Amino acid sequence: MSGPMGARPSGSGANRGPDPGRPGAPGGLASPPPGRRPMGHGGPGMMFMQAPAARSKDFRGSFRRLLGELRPERPLIGAVIVLAIISVAFAVIGPKLLGNATNVLFEGVIGKNLPIGASKDQIVAGLRAQGQDTFAEMLSSMDVTPGVGVDFGALSAILAIVAVVYLLSSVFSWAQTYIMAGVTQRTVYRLRERVDAKLGRLPLAYFDHQSRGDILSRVTNDIDNISQTLQQSLTQLITSVLTVLGVLLVMLTISPLLAVVSLLGPL
Repeated sequence: MSGPMGARPSGSGANRGPDPGRPGAPGGLASPPPGRRPMGHGGPGMMFMQAPAARSKDFRGSFRRLLGELRPERPLIGAVIVLAIISVAFAVIGPKLLGNATNVLFEGVIGKNLPIGASKDQIVAGLRAQGQDTFAEMLSSMDVTPGVGVDFGALSAILAIVAVVYLLSSVFSWAQTYIMAGVTQRTVYRLRERVDAKLGRLPLAYFDHQSRGDILSRVTNDIDNISQTLQQSLTQLITSVLTVLGVLLVMLTISPLLAVVSLLGPL
């Protein structure tokens, strides 16, 4: 029997609302199938997990193919190497010229403290007579004038030459980078054209059996890595090798003994 106001008993299931936990109920949330983890419960760290970088299966073969791709750009790559040699040469000469400026300052300070009216040979002989052989040897190898201080005219000329040398080094380095950027962009453009043509020739069955992420990675990431290698790594490799050779050559010209000691010191 119905209660007051015609309300149905609460135990009746005729007007019961939808069960949120029952799959298929209107407006309800279906429970995940067995064995499948619901989305959104992996934690925020799962979004940033990446697969480890894979190594090339045939590095030598890939490198030879890359050299083959660079074959049309051989004249410009030769120009890049020549510009790198010139840029490194100017950059290596700069410290040597700064050393000459330091010598001018040091000789001026020493010369100003020497007695006026005596020649350098007389002062050297007097030092030897007093037993100061080390100072006498150093003074005999220096270009000093007793009583005369720093030659600021010569110092200014050396510093001006240093500024021009470093400016030329920067200009040749910029030209090297500019030409290499053009080489890189043309090479990458040819690679993208070949990849696009290759993808157009592949049957649809290939795309059905291959992961779309792998295909996109080969088209975008791999070619971008090649572009970065040609633009930065190759240029830095050439410059670094030439810099090491140039510094070693300058060290041998300044003092072969000190150069050998500095090279054998870490050993």
